[in-house]
Amino acid sequence: MVKGQCRNQRSFARVFFNRTARLVLADRVYEGNKIRDLSLIGLFLEGSFEVTRGQMCTVEIEESGPSSTLTLTIAATVVRIEADGLALKFANMKQDVYMFLQTMILYATQDPLAVAEEFLEDYPPRHLHTQ
Repeated sequence: MVKGQCRNQRSFARVFFNRTARLVLADRVYEGNKIRDLSLIGLFLEGSFEVTRGQMCTVEIEESGPSSTLTLTIAATVVRIEADGLALKFANMKQDVYMFLQTMILYATQDPLAVAEEFLEDYPPRHLHTQ
């Protein structure tokens, strides 16, 4: 998907993303939940969670290479809760994490040119605080 109104009102490219994440809440941690899809402004995390809409959390995505591991740490807000998981909207991340997310999305999309153009149109997303 590319920027613009689509059938489910999303405005950023979303890609299927076969990784797991760690969800950190104030009073508990959920490990190893599958990320169903990812965009520059959020993700959908599969699983069963004891959360409320609007609750702040931290999501950690681990990216492993042959000789190193990188953990992407992102502050987020729970924006939707479904029977099979929850949607998180990113609120704050470091600049290098944002750039790494862009790279992961470019590699996972079927239309990298359109996605790259989207990145240039709204950099960074207005609601997202990068450091």
